[in-house]
Parts: sequence; structure tokens; C-alpha cells
Amino acid sequence: MWLNTSEAPPTDSAMKEVRFEDINLVIANIDNQLYCFENRCPHEDFKLSLGCIKNNQVKCPLHGYEFNLSSGVCLDEDIPPLNLYPVKEENGLVVVQLRKD
Repeated sequence: MWLNTSEAPPTDSAMKEVRFEDINLVIANIDNQLYCFENRCPHEDFKLSLGCIKNNQVKCPLHGYEFNLSSGVCLDEDIPPLNLYPVKEENGLVVVQLRKD
């Protein structure tokens, strides 16, 4: 099921928080490619939206762990991957797939 966020995509190299149901998400735009992930570090449950993005990675502001936004894999340690969600732009708004129908 694809859900409309009613939000425009973030500008290039930026992140935007959105909330669906009880899930806090981040939409990131890197070189006009959208990514969506749960807004919590799998290591310490800290908001990743407070970190930074660069080169297809998000960096956790608490311990500096970096996660690949295409795979969710942590590049630094053996930490569980990010929860990623399919995302796309339709009619100028971001839509996210939370679960498969």
C-alpha cells in the first residue's frame, strides 16, 4: 500500500521527517534520488534526522555510525541495518510504501 505523505520532496542533499501511523520516517534526497528510512538508529534508538547525509549515507549524530541508504547496512560496525521503505514522487508529493498489499 502506497501512502501519500502530503509533503514535497526535500531539496537536494536534505532530509525531511514524516510520520505515518506510528512510524517516524525520514525522506532523504541525494542527487534527485529519494530514500526513505525509519527515523531511528538501530544501535541506540536515536533520531537519524538529527544527523547528516552525504554520498548516499546517513550518519548517526550520537555515535557517528554511517548507514548506506540503498541497502541499510551499517558501514562501521556489525549493527542491524536500517529499516528502509520504497519511496517515489507522484504529482510533486512523496509517497511511501509501508507494507506490501
